[in-house]
Amino acid sequence: MNFEEEISQGIALVDFWAPWCQPCLDQHPMLDEIAAEIDSIARVFKVDVNDNRVISNQEGVRNIPLLILYQDGKPIKRFNGIQSKEEIIRSVNNCKIDQ
Repeated sequence: MNFEEEISQGIALVDFWAPWCQPCLDQHPMLDEIAAEIDSIARVFKVDVNDNRVISNQEGVRNIPLLILYQDGKPIKRFNGIQSKEEIIRSVNNCKIDQ
């Protein structure tokens, strides 16, 4: 995966997580549901902070779980900790409206 390329165009929701993080693992099923619901609007993908330390540092990841919503390569919203499905979808839809 080329991170910069993945987030460069359109809307992308990135989940920064680690396999040892129980809240991260708890959030994965909800993110899979979100990905299915917003498939036509945005891409959703996961970045394991253990395997991608350079990207995690560049993006200022200090605590996980962390979701970052990007629009055309720019971070526009950060979700620290577990969030509600509705809040995440609302934020993605707001990006679509702004385009």
